[in-house]
Amino acid sequence: MGEGNSRLLLLLLGAAHSLNHSLLLILPLFLLTIVNEFETSVETIGLVWGVSLLIYGAGGIVGGQISDRFGETKTIIAGLALSGISTFIFLFAHTFLELVVGLLFMAAFASLYHPTANSLISKVFHEDMAEAMGIHGTGGNIGYMFAPIIAIALGSLWGWRSSFLFFGLLSLSLSTLFLKATPQKLEKTRMLGDIRDAAKVPGLWTLLVYNMAVGLYYKGVDFIFPTFLERKSFSPIVVGLAVSCIFGIGILGQWLSGKVSDLVGPKKVLVATSIGITLGLIFLQIIPAPIVGVSLFILFYGFSFYGHQPALNSLAGLITPNDLRGIVFGVLFFLSFGLGSLSTAIVGLCADRYSIESAFYVMMFFSVVALLLSFLTPPPSQTRRSRKRDNK
Repeated sequence: MGEGNSRLLLLLLGAAHSLNHSLLLILPLFLLTIVNEFETSVETIGLVWGVSLLIYGAGGIVGGQISDRFGETKTIIAGLALSGISTFIFLFAHTFLELVVGLLFMAAFASLYHPTANSLISKVFHEDMAEAMGIHGTGGNIGYMFAPIIAIALGSLWGWRSSFLFFGLLSLSLSTLFLKATPQKLEKTRMLGDIRDAAKVPGLWTLLVYNMAVGLYYKGVDFIFPTFLERKSFSPIVVGLAVSCIFGIGILGQWLSGKVSDLVGPKKVLVATSIGITLGLIFLQIIPAPIVGVSLFILFYGFSFYGHQPALNSLAGLITPNDLRGIVFGVLFFLSFGLGSLSTAIVGLCADRYSIESAFYVMMFFSVVALLLSFLTPPPSQTRRSRKRDNK
């Protein structure tokens, strides 16, 4: 694949990553409006949304297997197109059941993207895999930063349905561009493995348990951090700015981590970013001056959390044979996003029964577990041997 086509592919994947996350950011922005329109409750919508996110995480396993069987290009096109088409359901959703159907279908089809994209990147970008993973990751962060602004503007003018439709149409349109940008040689029929074969890959279990620990803290942190700031008497504007800053510093973390991982090895970067995540959570709790603690948290946690992703994904790509990449990335995605829905329940329970601070201590515990596991991940020598076997 030529350099020009590779850059085009990475650009399209970054845009697709952004749109994939954007679709899942819309509902919380119009939560009260939707609750009032459908005469339901926040608790009921929250339950439906929790199920949708669980499907989004679990669907990654299915998406990985589909990409291994039918090829990455076809799976990405199908996921983008069908998730985009699913947003049309909201145009005709006038009952609560129709709303639920739209949310579940959108989440299910959107779940096909992540493991498939990571598998494709790992096969196309052999020499600079981590850097490509990092650039792809920045697309998701850009979506996190700007999608809420666009969605709220559209919703204010034409209602919440227009926000879903806008991002849905973009997803549908983008799906057609992948036909000319992806290498056809990757679409050939291949020998297929399954999850039992993946379980035999040396060093993979450590990465899986590591990502499980990540899943048990990161969604909880995302969920409770704004409330933590409100309890510290920060204004709503500052709360929104703080959350945006995490995503913004994450862009730098994704890009720099990817470049450094290719130079010094992904394991070293994974250990370093795992340390940074834990330090960020510690600073938030122990520094008496809230503005200082929050600032250090944003810097260390934002940079390190998003910085760990290209290192982890490239490490998984290096130790996994080609025919198992999809299923492996699918399982990793489920452990992070699927289990992530459990962490929101954990922090909610801690905050209600004890305190918000106790919730962060629980999340810190899981981050320490992940940190310890990062030292046990496969060494560079093993990843190099795996790459040599793959290229034979």
